[in-house]
Amino acid sequence: MLFRSGIQSVAARDGVVIVAAAGETKTAAGKLFIMDSNGTMLKGLPSGLTVGALPDSVYISKDGSYAVSANEGEPQDYCLTSGALSETSDPKGSISIVDLTAKVPTVKTVDFTAFADRKNAIIFAGGRVFGPGASVEQDLEPEYVAISDDSKTAFVTVQENNLIATVDLATATITNLLGLGFKNHNVYNTGMDTSDRDNAINIRPINVQGMYQPDSIAAVTAGGNTYMITANEGDAREWPCLLGGTSTTTPEREDPRYGDVGLDTNLTPSSAAGRLRVTVMPPAVVTGTKVSATTKVTPAYSFGARSFTVWKSNLIDGVFAADIVYDSGDEIERVVARERPLLFNSEWNTSTGLVGAFEARSPAKGPEPEGLAIGTAYGRTWMVLALERDSGLMLYDVTNPVKPMFRQYLNTSLPGGDTVLGTGGDVSPEGVLFVDGKDSPTGKPMFIVSYEVSGSVAFFELTAPAPASKKSK
Repeated sequence: MLFRSGIQSVAARDGVVIVAAAGETKTAAGKLFIMDSNGTMLKGLPSGLTVGALPDSVYISKDGSYAVSANEGEPQDYCLTSGALSETSDPKGSISIVDLTAKVPTVKTVDFTAFADRKNAIIFAGGRVFGPGASVEQDLEPEYVAISDDSKTAFVTVQENNLIATVDLATATITNLLGLGFKNHNVYNTGMDTSDRDNAINIRPINVQGMYQPDSIAAVTAGGNTYMITANEGDAREWPCLLGGTSTTTPEREDPRYGDVGLDTNLTPSSAAGRLRVTVMPPAVVTGTKVSATTKVTPAYSFGARSFTVWKSNLIDGVFAADIVYDSGDEIERVVARERPLLFNSEWNTSTGLVGAFEARSPAKGPEPEGLAIGTAYGRTWMVLALERDSGLMLYDVTNPVKPMFRQYLNTSLPGGDTVLGTGGDVSPEGVLFVDGKDSPTGKPMFIVSYEVSGSVAFFELTAPAPASKKSK
């Protein structure tokens, strides 16, 4: 079998390196290649392990017993063949569990067939199942993996579907689906800036429901409880035949501006709220309903929550609404507004390498939190959150996951720079990795960040926090 040139994900632990690669087409089965740190393939597995379509994230448990890949099963289109959506057009999303304790590692890949008749329950719990003609198994698209500290449970984001899947590693089964529900942006400290045309920073409450749709996820244990922390990037589908068309080559987007499709007649296309991109396929949409780019919607559901969220894990079998513990509200946008007001919600142009316009991303996911990593150092637990569009990093103390504390914002992109000429600094952070001090080249803990647009990798050393000042007697 041939494989595509792009590597989807890499994980490493204790001298074991696992590389995830997609097949010849993205709808074909993918592979996990296992090797040592010198690149020597594991004896007995020269051709790797076959997994589900488009393995997008791979992760190794802390005890080294398991590796888990989230196989997105992304569609190439929603065009029907003889009235049905074939798996060559939209393969099943799946999760692969590799037993690394075996002399020759073995893999078991599981899909969501066990939840095939739970579509209504998934929607009721705050998830989405909305691909036209797609079964539940086809529609669910796993994105990113985290594994609990005890190496017994995996937590997998199912981004487009606004879900987290829980996986029992010993039995290699998906035990539950947690619907993440929707964030009310119309209350204090949960607002957002939605316009790229008012020439002002205007973070305010607005009558919009935000779909969390997390990308990265991490697991942390505190006080005997396991928590999941998600970076709520958001993602809209854009595929041929998504909105009723018949062309197999013309993509159709689900995210018009609210001013063009919203039922609130006071919101014109040029108004602040009218500029916001929303879905024309709201969570309760019934499969088979004809939807187009001009379908009228109310209320407005936007993509991502412009935040990170802490959730409590749930190991009970079934479909449930997730238990939210903490959400950062509108803090990310407010920090960016304070630290880089002239480049607030701008982004770097991936074609020209130049920094984009002020507020260009306000109507569409804002700073876009995507990557995160958690580590322990100096007696505290730390999280670095990467903002893909803003190019910034945010450091939080999450020792108490119920009450994270913001500590620092850092941005090493260069305003006015040009990534094509190599002068743009570090642009568009994608992956974040924590390195313990004992494994660090400097002997001190650090975070390593990979940047998608600039193609750079940056190392950030985590220094000891200053001691608290003593009050005078």
